[in-house]
Amino acid sequence: MNLLDDPLLRVRTFEGMTRMSLPALLAALGREEVMNLPGIQRHQEDAFHVFLCCLAATILARRGDEDPVQDEAYWRSGLLMLAEGDEDAWRLVVDDPARPAFMQPPLPQADHARLKPAASTPDALDLLPTAKNHDLKQSRAAHPQLDEWIYALVSLQTMSGYYGRGNPGISRMNGGFGNRSIVELVHRHTPGGRWQDAVIRLQAHRANVLQGEWGYDPEGLALVWLEPWDGRQMLELSRLDPFYVEICRRVRLRGEENTIIHAESVPSEKNRIAAEKLKGVVGDAWLPVDLSDDKAGVKALTVSPQGLTPDLLRRLVFEDDLELTVLQRPLPGRKGPVWLSVSVLVRGQGTTDGFRERRILIPAEVRPRLFGPRERRDPLARLSRTGIEYAGKMQSQVLKPAIFAFIEGAPEKLQFDRDSAAAWWLRCQRRFDALWSGDYFPWLWDVPDPDQPEAALNQWVKRLCDHALTVLREAEQAMPQHDGRHYRSLVRAENTFFGALFRTFQQLKEENTRATGTHD
Repeated sequence: MNLLDDPLLRVRTFEGMTRMSLPALLAALGREEVMNLPGIQRHQEDAFHVFLCCLAATILARRGDEDPVQDEAYWRSGLLMLAEGDEDAWRLVVDDPARPAFMQPPLPQADHARLKPAASTPDALDLLPTAKNHDLKQSRAAHPQLDEWIYALVSLQTMSGYYGRGNPGISRMNGGFGNRSIVELVHRHTPGGRWQDAVIRLQAHRANVLQGEWGYDPEGLALVWLEPWDGRQMLELSRLDPFYVEICRRVRLRGEENTIIHAESVPSEKNRIAAEKLKGVVGDAWLPVDLSDDKAGVKALTVSPQGLTPDLLRRLVFEDDLELTVLQRPLPGRKGPVWLSVSVLVRGQGTTDGFRERRILIPAEVRPRLFGPRERRDPLARLSRTGIEYAGKMQSQVLKPAIFAFIEGAPEKLQFDRDSAAAWWLRCQRRFDALWSGDYFPWLWDVPDPDQPEAALNQWVKRLCDHALTVLREAEQAMPQHDGRHYRSLVRAENTFFGALFRTFQQLKEENTRATGTHD
């Protein structure tokens, strides 16, 4: 069960299914032969992509090479070099807990007897504390294959936050209850194309990080699991390679005859990496730095339970109060459309609120505005903020009072704090968000001249109005109402909607007046 030599990874190529070792997979990515990895779950894909990119970029940097297209022998010797010649570091199971195993640190003798069974399946080992509001379920596979354990280990060790006493989180997030976003501008969607493009850009990012204030060692520890860990000793960044592959939990796999029986673990008192004061800002190429809070200072971006909202995506596109890296910018000289790929597993205190992902198409003709001089980007950035503001006004000042007027049966005064009405409103709010958020970026990219935004904003308001009316009509059909009040409630809701609409968006009132020939 050695990743260097054994074909442990199921791979679907353009010629069919096969199995590969880790060096063979890296070589196949370079040849763009890989379609997908059948054993991986969607929430693990970006974590494994980052893992493969960091390995490849570190090997290339230490050998003074730039081309990620290399053969299997090159990658095998490079992976062994990162492991300081120790093949055990690439074995899934090493019986002696005092020796390293893949993503599993050596443990001191005193901790060997403290190891306790922690997971009998890869899903139970993975970073997900619960499966809430999404389709990820623990203990999914009764008879897991070996590559599922590999993906679970990478996901657990490189993406986890704090999960109770003895289970610390990673260094690449802002605190134990944060999350690690994977944000990347993608030129090609194939696994190999995306991997190559990222590895190429990582070379420039590495140089930038080494010039920073973190004090990384270009020949430092790349595979953090090589070092023995007693659960208390923390590693300083000055000991690490800038692309270090970290671990955050002390786990060991047990198995026999090419089968994993279960995973064992022992608690840890402290984080493995001594970087807590940096709030996740450790030079991660995929994780934006949040500059929006002057009091809290610079910190890694944390996605809220609301997820990847249009406003957050807008901030990522326009680098609004965020610091991005070369991975969030196009490759020089590469033409055509690009996609902003964003994924995150939103966490709370011991809970998982859901895996979220979005890919935002940026057409080729829009790229000069976004990635050119600031004077070209700023007008579109201002328009993007106004578009978000208008959506908020349409929701809170127009749609919400109309919905409450209907729910509450046309009362003299609306009561926005009624629990029963608030529950219905939440459903309507989510429906409205879903409708307009899908239109937001296509509308923005179609604006011919951001310096003259009036026509574009009028078009946007009309689109928002259509979506709000759709939600109101759906609510009128779905919500319970007393028969005697139904007509009265309908009339009040309609009057409330259009009255609020014309008060909030004067341009629509003026246009309606011109169209009907009526005046106040």
